[in-house]
Amino acid sequence: MRNRTPWSSLPSTVTRWVETELGGRVVATKAQANGFSSGSADRVVTDNGRRVFVKTMSRSRNADTLELHRREATIMRILPTEVRAPALLGVFDDGEWIALMLQDIEGVHPGGKHGADIPAVLDAIAELPEDTGRLGTLPRLHDELAEDFSGWSRIVADGADATLPSLAITLRDRMVEAAVGAADAVVGDHLVHLDCRADNILIDGAGAVWLIDWPWASIGARWFDGVTYLLDVVMRGEPVDVDEYLCHSLFETLRDEQLDAVLAALAGTFYNNARQPAPPSMPTLRAFQRAEADAAVAWLARRWA
Repeated sequence: MRNRTPWSSLPSTVTRWVETELGGRVVATKAQANGFSSGSADRVVTDNGRRVFVKTMSRSRNADTLELHRREATIMRILPTEVRAPALLGVFDDGEWIALMLQDIEGVHPGGKHGADIPAVLDAIAELPEDTGRLGTLPRLHDELAEDFSGWSRIVADGADATLPSLAITLRDRMVEAAVGAADAVVGDHLVHLDCRADNILIDGAGAVWLIDWPWASIGARWFDGVTYLLDVVMRGEPVDVDEYLCHSLFETLRDEQLDAVLAALAGTFYNNARQPAPPSMPTLRAFQRAEADAAVAWLARRWA
């Protein structure tokens, strides 16, 4: 488990709120280990048979994550009903603690099946709607990523090549050049999850794909989530050629130079982030970001061979 706060450590104000909202006493909880938040994340069962998912964070433990939970609650209230995301059932927020109560989805994370889950995940991403005005309060993807996509310029300015693996050093100049077009490449008008990796996806018993954890939602290129999910496939080492999935209809408007730009920019983003101190109570995040950067470089190296 990634440094999660156990249910037993939550203040009584939070647990009483859960029981009041559900009209019953909590009789069972099951902590969920995936993800990087140090807050609690539990599947909860009450004595009247109700089942929900509850995640919490305290300001004293990680103020940034508390604000992300607030942002997620705001976003989930405006998500179109056709988006297959857990329903937001309630929010507790007393300034020090926040708790989100969500529909509990019985399912498993994708992966480990030699790519068998990839088409279903891409199908689900392709169903995310175009913004027709309902999502006007969401930020634009290119604005959200503009600063992050400057990662290579920071690495170069700091003379930080020593922090890079040999393959990244070999391809660095080409990636720096390719990444210049990344922010323009992700301009678009579709709902984007912006954190599409396996631990933020569940596949239920009927095979339906659910996207969970929505604090980063933006409006941008329809194909962006598909690219980042395929990058996650590479990072997790599934034995597939991810380029073979670029024939999916999700990628019908994606050009080679756009894909290269985004992968190059993501590599710079993740390498730059990985050399920073770990955020409070999130000791595994930097290693994950470096693994994502390595995966982006490996994918580009195959594409550019």
